[in-house]
Amino acid sequence: MRIRSAVIAVVLVAFLAGFAGGTASSAQAKGKPCWERVLDDWLDNNNIDGKYPVACLKKALDNAGEDMLDYSNFPDQIDAAIQAALRGGGPSGGSTQSGGGSSSGSGSEQGDTKPRKLQNVPDSSYYRRAIDNLGTTSADSLPIPLLVLAGLGTALLLTAAGLAARKRLKARSGPPAT
Repeated sequence: MRIRSAVIAVVLVAFLAGFAGGTASSAQAKGKPCWERVLDDWLDNNNIDGKYPVACLKKALDNAGEDMLDYSNFPDQIDAAIQAALRGGGPSGGSTQSGGGSSSGSGSEQGDTKPRKLQNVPDSSYYRRAIDNLGTTSADSLPIPLLVLAGLGTALLLTAAGLAARKRLKARSGPPAT
């Protein structure tokens, strides 16, 4: 029994050591985090030349210094790079980045060459078209709540007038015959 428990302990220690060594080597192989590569790319020539995933660009914007955000074009460059990445195109100028390692992106950063198609704008609803036809989109037109309130008031006045007319007609007809 002692030999079996010793073997199990040695195998367990070897497994844990291998697992720990494997994670350390994969962390060293990745190098800098993605957001640091974006910052380095921008610091190189005040332009983001490489292709980066959107999450990486947003993380770079979050980790940028306050002076970088206030006194440089870095936020504008990040916005342009995000728009280019969402469009499926490359950066606005310069060469593309060759990563060399495995990426953790969604796969659309380098492999896909098919351009993205723009989606159609959905048709406006009946409600939206009716509102637009009323002409209540400018500042000098009547507001919609006022129109609704006027409609409800008119409906209540017509109902009251109808009830009063019915009561008078009923009183004119005389007593019921027995």
